[in-house]
Amino acid sequence: MKAFASYLRFVAEGAQLSAFRDALRKENIPCMRQVIMGGRFHGMIHPHYRKLFFRLAEACDIRITLTEEKGWRVRLRPLRLRYGLLAGLLPAAAFLWWSNSTIRSIEIYGNQTISDTHLLRVMEELGICRGAAYADLDLSLAEQQLRLAVSDLEWITLRHTGGRLVVELEEETKPPQRYADRIPTNYVATVTAQITEMQVYNGKALVSVGDAVKAGDVLISGVTEDVRGISYLKHADGIITGIYEETLHLYHPFCKETTVTGAVSNATYLECFGKRFSLSPGFTAPKKDFIYTETATPLKLFGRELPFYKIDCRYSRQETTIAVYSPQEIAAMQEEEALRFEQNFHSKDQILGKEYIQTVDDLGISLKIHYIFKGVIGKTSEIFVKMQ
Repeated sequence: MKAFASYLRFVAEGAQLSAFRDALRKENIPCMRQVIMGGRFHGMIHPHYRKLFFRLAEACDIRITLTEEKGWRVRLRPLRLRYGLLAGLLPAAAFLWWSNSTIRSIEIYGNQTISDTHLLRVMEELGICRGAAYADLDLSLAEQQLRLAVSDLEWITLRHTGGRLVVELEEETKPPQRYADRIPTNYVATVTAQITEMQVYNGKALVSVGDAVKAGDVLISGVTEDVRGISYLKHADGIITGIYEETLHLYHPFCKETTVTGAVSNATYLECFGKRFSLSPGFTAPKKDFIYTETATPLKLFGRELPFYKIDCRYSRQETTIAVYSPQEIAAMQEEEALRFEQNFHSKDQILGKEYIQTVDDLGISLKIHYIFKGVIGKTSEIFVKMQ
């Protein structure tokens, strides 16, 4: 018989030791390592029989001395009347259950082109966010809704481990694109112009230097025929330079209603399992006409992130005002806009001429700039063939 994991080692003294031992056997109380020495009865019993053991000892007028106590029952026995400990354990157990039944954090794995921000925003619209209870969520249905709401998803899986919601996904593998120089194309004009230079790399040229062309005209054809009259599709390519005109219209009023940033208000919140508690007493958020931004900082303990976040909120009030501009200010703004137009749309073109036509009325100044450019006037356009 193996020794007890928990036991009480005792020494019994009295005149009726034989009767006491018979009583133990009669009540089926296992007693190990029995030794009778010097009129004393030594032994070891399980703590489960403590009360019955002492009742039998009292009935037989036996004095019991416990020499050693061991086991979890022995350790918990002094705590049985400590109701404060029990009162603390119950809320702690309830808090632990509640923290594991709600979403504390969301971890996303497997995304490369789809951003975490986009996924979290879509999940929030479906009710999946920090603080949401798992009992209120149908994760299987949410997986189907996410596949419909987020493009380029091959599959997505939602699973939770305690308060962690793990999102695993795989994006669609797009088929490899065809080589650009193998796609059948025509080379067409993008603007109305006069051709000044031609470099044909592939295809059949349909125009010559000096010809005038309109936007949309085919300059180099990707459809060729052999001596037998059989048509072939090629990737028409080349560089055709020409001279063309373009007009830029600008208008600025003397008075204009603009939006400016007014007073800025800041507030701090403590987010606990999706619930926010204000750390800025007396703060009232603006009702309308404001730009809202927030920054979430996880709280840490010994280098580990806790399910608590410090939320710094910023409310920037937007106000409207009437701005008045002088003719000199309008001229500077129009010159800046014209410069951006030239840099953004014609950085590779040569400006051959520029003519300004300014008109001033009671409300503002209108500026028309007539440009003469020299540059590339064509681009490749894919040929779509109807399959028979």
